[in-house]
Amino acid sequence: MKQSPELPHNTAQEVITIVLADDHTMMREGTRRLLEEDPAFVVVGEAGDGTRAIELCRLLHPDILVLEIAMKGMNGFAAAQTLLAEPGQVPAILVLTGYDQPAYVQTMLRMGIKGYWLKSASGHEIREALHEVAAGKQSLAPDIRQLLAEEDTISLLVEPLTNREREVLQLVVQGLRNGEIAERLHVSVKTVETHLTSLYSKLGVQSRAEAIAFAQKQGLLFERD
Repeated sequence: MKQSPELPHNTAQEVITIVLADDHTMMREGTRRLLEEDPAFVVVGEAGDGTRAIELCRLLHPDILVLEIAMKGMNGFAAAQTLLAEPGQVPAILVLTGYDQPAYVQTMLRMGIKGYWLKSASGHEIREALHEVAAGKQSLAPDIRQLLAEEDTISLLVEPLTNREREVLQLVVQGLRNGEIAERLHVSVKTVETHLTSLYSKLGVQSRAEAIAFAQKQGLLFERD
């Protein structure tokens, strides 16, 4: 949906444009309906993965990107990292996800996202959060603030990652799949899986998203031997 050319000039200026990124079509449709109950919001694009979200943001220049973390293909961590590292004006990012792990929140906040809310929030709360973000303010759900307040510092790794494990982790952060990582490193997919199993064990995590969050929080992607 685009701005109507019949809108008065001052009303058009108040429109807040949004791109939604979530790999569940029904979730995007529901979120769009909830947001557009507020006439200030116009959803100008929808993406099913991080790669498409980046493309739409570069093409449409929305005010806000509403971003899920776990998506097939390029995930939300990689999409946020890419967009927020670009020069010039980038959209404010509000994460809307089911993940309430403190490490995820801290990682996203370090990158520079403006809001972090859970999908359990009401439509009214999300709309209010988007208004805060559009005004340049930080917006965190109350339960997310509580999680951060209670969070203890995560223990440092006992066993460091090897150079190859860090290479694999870096490519995971970029959103590459196992086959693509294997091709990039000129190894077999089985070898990539072995490296992932090892680094998951060292990081004490069970998924790609958890590994990314932990590694970015601890600065592991910038370590050198």
